[in-house]
Amino acid sequence: MTTNVTNTVITMMILATIGFIIKKTHISDKRTDKFVAELMVSICTPALMLHTTLTDFSIPMFMSSYKGILIAVATMLIMILISLGYSKVLSLKGTDAGEFISMSSFSNTIFIGLPLITGIFGDEGIPYLMLFYIANTVTFWSVGIYMLSKNSGRGFSLKDLLRIFNPPIIGFIVGLVLLWYEVPLPGYAMKSMEYLKMLITPLSLLYMGSTLGDLSFSTIGSPVKSLSVIILRFVVSPAVCLLLLRIFPMPEDLIKVFIVCAGLPVMTNISIAVGKYGGKPSYSSFMTALTSILIIFVIPIYIQLFRYI
Repeated sequence: MTTNVTNTVITMMILATIGFIIKKTHISDKRTDKFVAELMVSICTPALMLHTTLTDFSIPMFMSSYKGILIAVATMLIMILISLGYSKVLSLKGTDAGEFISMSSFSNTIFIGLPLITGIFGDEGIPYLMLFYIANTVTFWSVGIYMLSKNSGRGFSLKDLLRIFNPPIIGFIVGLVLLWYEVPLPGYAMKSMEYLKMLITPLSLLYMGSTLGDLSFSTIGSPVKSLSVIILRFVVSPAVCLLLLRIFPMPEDLIKVFIVCAGLPVMTNISIAVGKYGGKPSYSSFMTALTSILIIFVIPIYIQLFRYI
């Protein structure tokens, strides 16, 4: 494991531990977690998307990168099919089946992915992370939510579909429009977005540690089900992504970033969606926290695999 990766893993552990201590000493609570999450999703991440689009993207680059988005979407669609079959083997029904499929198929690209990608690849990895994030968001709020609604017996609404256009995606779209029309932003606007962008990594790691402070093994449910989610997230999903990237060759840096993104922890928004569709969000929240711990030990394995790319 390289020095850079070692430092990244240790830094993640330190900041997550601080977040954990803050929660356990009652300096923070669930309201604090909600505020930090909203701050990152609604303000900091859109600033990141807009700033990165204007500084590291170009229209020709985006036009040539659409294949990457399609490969990421294909990875998730294949994972949905695999986890659908797996859920039948485990005899999961209703919302439990939809929850299992979503947990196995979608990645936590911002809260965990951003500090990992920037720590391992630097800012050069962020544009590729953005491509995967776009695919992850669009697929979850369309196919993923459809699977949840179908398994819960509730209807899939247009309002659910419109959630695709969340603040980070809007920030990316605005950036593309500004690039297309070659509209520069004032220096103070770019600097403000840069400051907000810099907040995401420490905030996301503190948030991760704080949520780990709520981890309760009373919500673990079936060990077989939990182990299945872990295997599908950390082994099968990166393997599917790598296979597709072998079939459709892409830049080496994109391949590495996508492999890490495909093997990230369970997506945070799943517990919110499960609660909305009548399920119990405690289990998916538990799996988000558990896989967030495990990713620290899984990442060095991914790095070793990079030698064979």
